[in-house]
Amino acid sequence: MIIMIGGVPCSGKSTLTRNILSELGSAEFVEPMKLFPCQKHGDVLVVGRYEGGDQKFGGTDRMSYGAIPKFRDFINQEAPKHKHIFLEGDRFFRAVDIEWLISEHNASVYVLTVSAEEEKRRHIQREDTQTEKWLAGRRSQISNIMTNFMLMNDINVRPNDTLESSEEIKTEIIKLLT
Repeated sequence: MIIMIGGVPCSGKSTLTRNILSELGSAEFVEPMKLFPCQKHGDVLVVGRYEGGDQKFGGTDRMSYGAIPKFRDFINQEAPKHKHIFLEGDRFFRAVDIEWLISEHNASVYVLTVSAEEEKRRHIQREDTQTEKWLAGRRSQISNIMTNFMLMNDINVRPNDTLESSEEIKTEIIKLLT
């Protein structure tokens, strides 16, 4: 199964991912295709690297934009080799690729949502420098994915405002990975 997580900035994608990865044991860093640094946790291939610490932007956010046109080739190459592929973040969370992923592979796609107040609080806490214009564009893109008629019945929208909600999502995804 391929598990993909997206959402607006500060919706908790990377934090959730780090919490999930902490349950999967130690990582082996691999690069199965040029531009696709990954880490393996047993039979789970994680796209991108989460090298510890409290990196603001890890995982796919640190990958080259040059990887975007190779995403489908990468998934087609790696899906037969791994029980699960896990990825989160902005880089590949595009409606056209999500539609393809759901139609061609056994995939579960999650969109994390967060209230405007919590999003603002997290941006301040994170001390990020993303402009309001850029953030508005990301919100619009995620909204368009959530209301896309081709996707709306196939994506899992989960509110992620609290530690409790994050723990529930983590438990749900861990069940898929084990």
